[in-house]
Amino acid sequence: MASIPAQAPHAQRKSDRTRQAVLDAAARLFARRGYAGTNLSDVAAEAGIKTGSLYYHFDAKDELVYEVLRFGIAHSFEHARAAVDALGPHASAGPQLRAAIEAHLASLHDLGDYALAGLRIVEQAPQPIRRNQYANQRRYGEYWQTLLERAQSEGILSAGVDLLALRLFLFDAMNGTVTWPASAQRSSSELADQLMRLVTRA
Repeated sequence: MASIPAQAPHAQRKSDRTRQAVLDAAARLFARRGYAGTNLSDVAAEAGIKTGSLYYHFDAKDELVYEVLRFGIAHSFEHARAAVDALGPHASAGPQLRAAIEAHLASLHDLGDYALAGLRIVEQAPQPIRRNQYANQRRYGEYWQTLLERAQSEGILSAGVDLLALRLFLFDAMNGTVTWPASAQRSSSELADQLMRLVTRA
């Protein structure tokens, strides 16, 4: 199984387009029905192909589940790292942290069903899938840990803050925005500003 970071699949050839259509269909169904409520024939019908054709792209349901999960976190990782890198090598920790927060929030909006599916099915999936996905999450988490450590060393975060707890709080807060009611929705930039005010020193 592939590990993150990895380039998101691009639809070029017909087989690539079909594979992406299958992934998109699976994300929609997993987001709505969960792991147990979705089978391969449902995904094939949602994608507009025959069930037998689906096996050309994915050997089993668990392979499809893992790829939906991996795609989501890889997309967020790439967005966050690209946003931080765009600031240049001499950027200070505060702008880097804010850029990563805004990019992660924006990626959740871009991901749509993938974000919802990931939040819903990761704990429902079989243990081997969870184990591989948790490894992907750890790599992304380690990237954020580096950002937070630098922010703390530069005085952006208080010296006594538990960075592991802060990182988990941040991810819960950011990921939770995908289920907010319409009346509470804000832009990624506005949310990033609010989170920075909550977690950094005045």
